Amino acid sequence: MTYYARSASDNAPRQTYLKHVLHVLVRGRCYLRKVLHYAQGWDAKAIHRIYELAAEYHDLGKLDDENQNVLASDKKSLRLPIPHADAGVAHLLTQDAPTSALLVFAHHAGLPDRNEIVIKGMRNNKIQQHVDTVLPEYLDRHETSVRPNILVRRPPKDTPVLKPPDVRVLFSCLTHADHGDAARASNKEQQWVNPPRLQAAERLVALQNYVDGLKSGNDYTVRNRLRDAFFSACAESRRDSPITICDAPVGTGKTTSVMASLLSIADRHKLRRIFVILPFANIITQSVRVYRKALALPGERGEDVVAEIHHRADFADKESRKLTALWDAPIVVTTAVAFFETLASSTPATLRRLQNLPGSAVFLDEAHAMLPAKLLPLAWQWIRHAASCWSCHWILASGSLCHFWEMKEFGETICLPNIISSNEREKLNKFEVARVRHRICSNIMTLDALAEWLVTLEGPVIAVLNTVHTAAAVAQAAEFVFGEGNILHLSTSLTPRDRETTLDLVRARLKYKGHTKWCLIATSCVEAGVDLSFRTGVRECASLLSLLQLAGRVNRNSECKEAVVWTVILNANDASVTKNPAFDK
Repeated sequence: MTYYARSASDNAPRQTYLKHVLHVLVRGRCYLRKVLHYAQGWDAKAIHRIYELAAEYHDLGKLDDENQNVLASDKKSLRLPIPHADAGVAHLLTQDAPTSALLVFAHHAGLPDRNEIVIKGMRNNKIQQHVDTVLPEYLDRHETSVRPNILVRRPPKDTPVLKPPDVRVLFSCLTHADHGDAARASNKEQQWVNPPRLQAAERLVALQNYVDGLKSGNDYTVRNRLRDAFFSACAESRRDSPITICDAPVGTGKTTSVMASLLSIADRHKLRRIFVILPFANIITQSVRVYRKALALPGERGEDVVAEIHHRADFADKESRKLTALWDAPIVVTTAVAFFETLASSTPATLRRLQNLPGSAVFLDEAHAMLPAKLLPLAWQWIRHAASCWSCHWILASGSLCHFWEMKEFGETICLPNIISSNEREKLNKFEVARVRHRICSNIMTLDALAEWLVTLEGPVIAVLNTVHTAAAVAQAAEFVFGEGNILHLSTSLTPRDRETTLDLVRARLKYKGHTKWCLIATSCVEAGVDLSFRTGVRECASLLSLLQLAGRVNRNSECKEAVVWTVILNANDASVTKNPAFDK
């Protein structure tokens, strides 16, 4: 008798139980084999057996008569009458395979809280009695249809104890194989997509050629010579510590230079993927443009090589979208929120891409802003685990990098090496001191007084306020002084599309040197990593990191011999000034 795992749809026939189980076994083994190539300290045979048991029995409950009546019928149903995961869980628990049972339990519902499993167990109380009664019949049907077609491995003598991140990777292999096969069987996904390989050495050459092409004989300033030296130092760095840092000042070209270091690391250690993690979507779009131009080899599409994943990414076609969503592309650029939420997620749809992380080089750009401080200890545990167990190499970079890992709250205090030498850093920092001067305005200002003062500064001017409300009020007040059309406003109160439109307008105005009496009024969304260069900067008194980041948007390329970044204090009694609670501590 033929048993089914998937019913027919408008554009796809039924899928047999045998074919689905075999596909999940074969594809999952392929994903797991790639993970195990980079996993350190894992018992490969035991891990394979854990996966294979879960893959073989994950849909065992679909062999129930009631479920088969639905699957074999032409009538459409949103769900099966008997939840199918419980049968596989019941069988695997009797086989003393709790980790495999957990993977089956979660392959649709998602990974549970450990305490919930301890208290409630993994069985479905509503159908447990029914499943226990008919389980021998399920197994007979399974043995008849599936077992003759698969290679049976001997169970390992000892079951390894896996840490939660390792269980997540195993779970990722199962859900990616299961959900991917279901999508292909339903013709909801392209049958196969072959993403480009990383080819780190070749892309490093392409990146060097791109950087060389940016040079201009008339524009070879001290700043550009330092950037060239920084790029070469990063590309030639041989730091092999799995976690390193780069605290070069803002505006030194970390976007391309650290990528050169990542490609060099990936080439030496035969890594398969590079991740670039950024805090804000507007920086991602900017970086992706550069990477797609610089890293695509002849005959490749930039969209296939560099995947852009965030809430407003555009895709050339469905294939590009798939490479992006599943982290299949050789270079993935995404937000810190999306990246760390994947590591923390319990849902199959999100976790199915996690199996692509082992064997990767990861660039945490603007690391000072990657997560709220209270989440850093947990994220640091994940980073160290991926470095020690998954052969991941991490670079934490920022022009205002906080060495949070040296605090006692993070456990063992460690000193991370820098990807460039102390001599190179000293040269960069010495130049940074001369690039901008920091001054503070002694007068406590109302918003009207601030607007009157801004127009006296050498322009164009960038002014960053602590809250969205204050920034909007300053923009309104400044327009009366500067004149209509001479004030641009940027904050998270604008939609992402409007923020990008405003940034494009800002870049265009900065290129035109004939008119300088204009001002950008913004919030901190413009501080980290945005490639802009104003004549003068003004920052409402906030944190040291915010001040240092704003300095990176002023005289960025040392166009002027001297530039100033001002700190101002606003009158708290002004009705339009609102307080940002983040600066209370």
